[in-house]
Amino acid sequence: MKNCTIFFAIVGLLLAGCSGTTVVLVPDATGKVGKVSVTTKAGQQVLSQSGASTFAGKADKIPTQVKVLDSTKIQNMFGTVLANEPAPPLHYSIYFQFGSAELLPESKPLLIKIFKSIEERKSCDTSIIGHSDRVGDNNTNKGISLARAESVANILKSIGLAGNCLDVRYYGENDPVVATADEVAEPKNRRVEIEVR
Repeated sequence: MKNCTIFFAIVGLLLAGCSGTTVVLVPDATGKVGKVSVTTKAGQQVLSQSGASTFAGKADKIPTQVKVLDSTKIQNMFGTVLANEPAPPLHYSIYFQFGSAELLPESKPLLIKIFKSIEERKSCDTSIIGHSDRVGDNNTNKGISLARAESVANILKSIGLAGNCLDVRYYGENDPVVATADEVAEPKNRRVEIEVR
């Protein structure tokens, strides 16, 4: 009889081919605890507090009653997994002058910090996503958001980041951080978001 015990930080699911699955809910990197529903054909258990666990042995049986494990028990069961858990992504926002790909002066020093964080992680998985506000038509704004993303990518490459480690995308005015009416200038929407994984 094969028993697969797995650890889930936020999400739980049942694995095919295992005689059962243990699901344990733990906080994410920020300390927030979500909620997980472990469901079989016979019923479900909902985990909603840190350390809550259940075992789903067979599809035709309801998962076991929820019990809360202390941190020592979780560490004993899943210490190796926890030690190898990847770091959560880092998120940065770089801001721009109105209607252009010219960085705001206060955004320039942040690019060095971003480059250093990429180096420290030894990451080759960075997304650069350009955005605009809603002044002008969407086609023009898509072009501006692309120019902003490419500008940031070029600066990071000039510092020493390999181009094949970058995923450059742009959304124009379609993904505002601050919702506005059309033709409203919003400085927080004139940005490039950088995610380092």
